[in-house]
Amino acid sequence: MKYNFDKWASHENNGNMKGSWAQDMPAGGVMLSGAEMDYPLPDFITAAVADFAANGLFGFTLPDSDYKGAICNWMKLTRGWDVNPDHIVATLGTTFGLSTAIRAFTEKDDGVIIQHPSYGRFDRAMVRNGRKVVSNPLKEENGIYSLDFEDLENKMSQPENKMLVLVNPHNPTGRIFDKDDLEKIARLANKYNVVVFSDEIFAETTQGKRVIPYAEIDPVMGISCTSLGKTFNLTGVNQANMVIPNDNLRQKYSTQKDIDHFGSIDPFFYNLLKAAYTEEGWDWVMQMNAHTKEMYCLLTETLKEMPLITVSPLEGTFVAWLDCRKLKLSDKELEHFFMDDALLWADWGEEYGPGGNGFVRINIATTREKMETALANLKKAYKTRF
Repeated sequence: MKYNFDKWASHENNGNMKGSWAQDMPAGGVMLSGAEMDYPLPDFITAAVADFAANGLFGFTLPDSDYKGAICNWMKLTRGWDVNPDHIVATLGTTFGLSTAIRAFTEKDDGVIIQHPSYGRFDRAMVRNGRKVVSNPLKEENGIYSLDFEDLENKMSQPENKMLVLVNPHNPTGRIFDKDDLEKIARLANKYNVVVFSDEIFAETTQGKRVIPYAEIDPVMGISCTSLGKTFNLTGVNQANMVIPNDNLRQKYSTQKDIDHFGSIDPFFYNLLKAAYTEEGWDWVMQMNAHTKEMYCLLTETLKEMPLITVSPLEGTFVAWLDCRKLKLSDKELEHFFMDDALLWADWGEEYGPGGNGFVRINIATTREKMETALANLKKAYKTRF
């Protein structure tokens, strides 16, 4: 492997969220929380940023033809998707972009549909904008998740529910929705005039299954949200790009974005994107995905010795969704078991809404040494208690 994914990037003394959390961890504890990688960017990206910084000019930055051209080339390379550069709208990050869509396409007290369990900040974005969270829970059988289309049509048919938030690959379950799923959603969205905001920020972090962009399937009601955040460990650089093929949707979205006072692109993001969205960047991502698969295999093998804990199949993302319901612990007891007994800090399922109770999400985009330590701690605690 050309790149070393067993090199750990320190989170300490640089304002990083994990570094702040780690100050409260006991000795020997391992942090596998938060959906960001534990290893640094490759040298060819950091060198590009260093060269830009050395120039010393960090002024107002525009999504010019070079910027949009890099996005179009990347979408063709990674997803086989021919994107019209005129359809690209830059925003201040995924959650900001979702909030803009909520304000553009819904009114106060309207409903926004989302499949639970789901990323909690999306629910909060709806509530903070005065909208109602409408749950379309995923169906789960033996750790495999699927869409409930009967319930989805029921929710979409209600005229006050004007928008659907789709997360693909799905966080936290790791499921990738296939073409048939997306086409069924598109038929319902067009039938009931529901805008679909598709969060595809994990689309490059997959295990061999290509993510089909929703806006390619449904250019009438669809918005595909893309970002460097997850793919290149840049979650702290708040920038994302929406692909909106429909002229009317794009105009309404852009108008709301202007009202929200979006101005310059982050100049560092501009240069990061041009350096990352290349064939060399894609090579790094594919090797990172291979490393993630190794960590997932290590996890599944270790869990064979802990039969009361199972994990969902990992199609996309680099987070693993652990089903701990057979431990018969309350959510608070489960948190204490992981943090105090296993010395493993993770993300607790109750944070993901309906369907999350009794589950734990862990980040497996980490070094082998860290993963082995975490799993050894978990196995010891499990054997002691169960």
